[in-house]
Amino acid sequence: MDSMRENDTGDRKNDMILLDSAEGAGSVDAGDDTHTEHPHPPHQHPLYHDSSQYRHWRFSETALREHRESANAKAIALARAGWEKEEALNAASQSSTSASASTAKTTPPSTDEEDRLIVYYLSQVKPICNLFQFPEVVEASAITYIKRVYLFNSVMDLHPKRVMLTCLFIATKTVNAPVSVADFAKHIGKGKISTSSILDIEFLLSQNLRFEYATHPAHRAAWGVYLDMQSMQTTPQQELDGLFGEVRQLVRMSRLTCAELVYSPSQIALGCFIMANRTLTDAYIEWKRNAFNAQPPPHTAIEGVVHLINTYKSSNTLNKESVQDIDRRLKAWQDPSKVEGTAMHRLKQEEGDKVDLDKRKKRQAEAERNDKDGESVFGGLLGGHITHGT
Repeated sequence: MDSMRENDTGDRKNDMILLDSAEGAGSVDAGDDTHTEHPHPPHQHPLYHDSSQYRHWRFSETALREHRESANAKAIALARAGWEKEEALNAASQSSTSASASTAKTTPPSTDEEDRLIVYYLSQVKPICNLFQFPEVVEASAITYIKRVYLFNSVMDLHPKRVMLTCLFIATKTVNAPVSVADFAKHIGKGKISTSSILDIEFLLSQNLRFEYATHPAHRAAWGVYLDMQSMQTTPQQELDGLFGEVRQLVRMSRLTCAELVYSPSQIALGCFIMANRTLTDAYIEWKRNAFNAQPPPHTAIEGVVHLINTYKSSNTLNKESVQDIDRRLKAWQDPSKVEGTAMHRLKQEEGDKVDLDKRKKRQAEAERNDKDGESVFGGLLGGHITHGT
């Protein structure tokens, strides 16, 4: 997997060179790696461009929407086919499942509703991190993992509560803030969450993450800008401290949007600084260009970040009542093979038991064959018996 060393490259030196001027505001396919001719010597290649985040986890907003809609449509089709099979099995056994009737009467969650449910659970990461006093990078990494998982999966495939808890547990390990799974489950669930519910999908989620655990969160880029602004020596330290406090809150808010899947960490950081103090940030960008020959960041990228954060601030995404309604309907549109008490679930268990039995028989046969081979490693007795001398 990507090691923690890659996480350590998300600092100011690697992420803020040239203010990511070589990056565009959209997907990798959008021609955003085209360099503009400049009369000065060529710029240093930012290490961020070599990261898995830059190479594999950047999309245009249109592409993100297409991925989410595709995952939603596939999950609805799978659930509908599953409940049709459930009804057929019930008809054959002259039984019934109440959930199948519920599914027929309930509207499946839309892509927008799925996104609202995901954002709600993203917002629950911070309180848990506060409970354990985890460093901010744990929160940022866990949120990144959750968003990456739901790029190609629906909440109907994997419930966001389980995904949230498991991604958070994975993040504690990938950023070297480990906690035992027993303590983790005990403190967050007060005895109601089992360790198996966390561990059972850990490998599945890691597969969805391509085992690429390294992240480059925007709060590190914001810290780099804050340090640079101190070097300008044009603004009192107390004013900068207050500004950075406001920027940190905006960066945290940006985590509840799709910003990190579209824009680079430094673009998100600069967008937050622009929202907090546009005049000072414009002066910083000009100072960076004059003192370090840094090209200014794409205007569309910075304004895109501002737009996403403002849209989130004006939305009612975290309304608990609407989220509960979505969650209620979600349960009716789960794959019936994952719902306890259904004929599909019993059939899946029976098939699983049969597979396990076949595996045990195969292992037993191999063990018996190995034992027999072991007995004849040095061959049989000569002449079939031992002859004693006289």
